Amino acid sequence: MTGVKKTVTAIAAFFILGIMSCNTGPQPIKLNADDCSFCKMTIADNHFGAEIITKKGKTYKFDDMHCLLAFRKANTINNNDIKETYLVNFEEPHNFIPAPKAFLLKSSELHSPMGGNIASFDSENKLKEAAQKFKGEVITWNSLLNE
Repeated sequence: MTGVKKTVTAIAAFFILGIMSCNTGPQPIKLNADDCSFCKMTIADNHFGAEIITKKGKTYKFDDMHCLLAFRKANTINNNDIKETYLVNFEEPHNFIPAPKAFLLKSSELHSPMGGNIASFDSENKLKEAAQKFKGEVITWNSLLNE
């Protein structure tokens, strides 16, 4: 019985480690190393990135909202295969915000890499503060998807 218990324990440990190593959340964007999945340019501005994660766990990285939206419209992947979309927090670039929960500001004063000029914030208060600095319009994730 001891050999069976060891085998079962080893299999269970391997299974648990396998599950724990499957990260289905956003992956850190490596500035000046990762390429945009749409325009293929190197991601260089940490304020405007985004990621799409498929149901199978594949991650697509973007340097700008323009590229993310163009990628979706091009049907590079079926929209039904998208599990999550994350946007980089403009004020805390190493933090991601689930796209439907993001507060978005579109302003020509933002100067994003590909001209999307949309910044994401994790709260309405931070959005309002940014809107005083960058004159523009408040938009929603759903309005962007329906353009």
